[in-house]
Amino acid sequence: MGSDAMNLITLFFPLHIIWPWWMALLTLAMLLWYRRGVQCLGSHVKPVPRFRQFWTYAGILIGFLAVIPPIDSVADVLYVDHMFQHFLLEMIAPFCLALGAPLAPLIAGMPEWIRHRIFVPVVRNRGMQGLYRFLIHPVTAALFFAGVCGFWLLPHPFDATVRSGAIDDLCHLTLLTVGLFFWWMVLDPRNRSPRAYLLHFLILMILMNFFIIVAAYITMTGQDLYPVYNLTSPAWGLSEVMDQQLGGLLLWIPGSLVHVLGALIIFRRWIRNDEAHHARSPVLGIDSVLQVNDR
Repeated sequence: MGSDAMNLITLFFPLHIIWPWWMALLTLAMLLWYRRGVQCLGSHVKPVPRFRQFWTYAGILIGFLAVIPPIDSVADVLYVDHMFQHFLLEMIAPFCLALGAPLAPLIAGMPEWIRHRIFVPVVRNRGMQGLYRFLIHPVTAALFFAGVCGFWLLPHPFDATVRSGAIDDLCHLTLLTVGLFFWWMVLDPRNRSPRAYLLHFLILMILMNFFIIVAAYITMTGQDLYPVYNLTSPAWGLSEVMDQQLGGLLLWIPGSLVHVLGALIIFRRWIRNDEAHHARSPVLGIDSVLQVNDR
């Protein structure tokens, strides 16, 4: 039993690879800080809704599972698994975190020395504030998201992530970063103007079509775009062509569904905000009549 448990641990956290251990410690710290922040806000300010807690925990855990074995190790030998890893990092984990809006609980749960000596000075820095406004702008966030995700789908950069662990880590970091900025820009609950709803809806539709075109090319082209998998895919019972087609379909169908889900959330918020606005607004002609009748 002990031997089986050790084999399971080394499968997920190989002793010769440092990255999964660092990610495990970072994930554990985020979970503890978030839990502590939820308890602190619930006791002194306002309880964090359970649905936001659920999405935050889901986003943290999905991001962690995406960068450790077995997903990370199989990504070196199967293109479809590598695409699945990218899908989790650029779409699913940031989408869940954006729905969870975990920043306030994370700040409240940080150790005081980290909050006061590191976080607060960085947030108050004018340069960092300007950089944040630049990265969170709808056009900038959309361009960076499409550009970074598209860059790592190019054959040479994609093959480089398989051949070099450092480049692969850089790929993961950049995908997660642009995904967080993009999906937070789209799903930020503070976006309540009709103009913002319309702009974000249009951006989602444009990017969905961009990824559909890219995925369709990967799926239906007759070219071998990723030769790094030519020897490894057949060992898993897939031809290199089938492996590439499955990876393209993963970006095509589930990727489109995430964009559609985001658009539906925006559309629902738009309708609810419009209904609330009309409920608060006086109706010309009727209010004056009601006031006369009350007298």
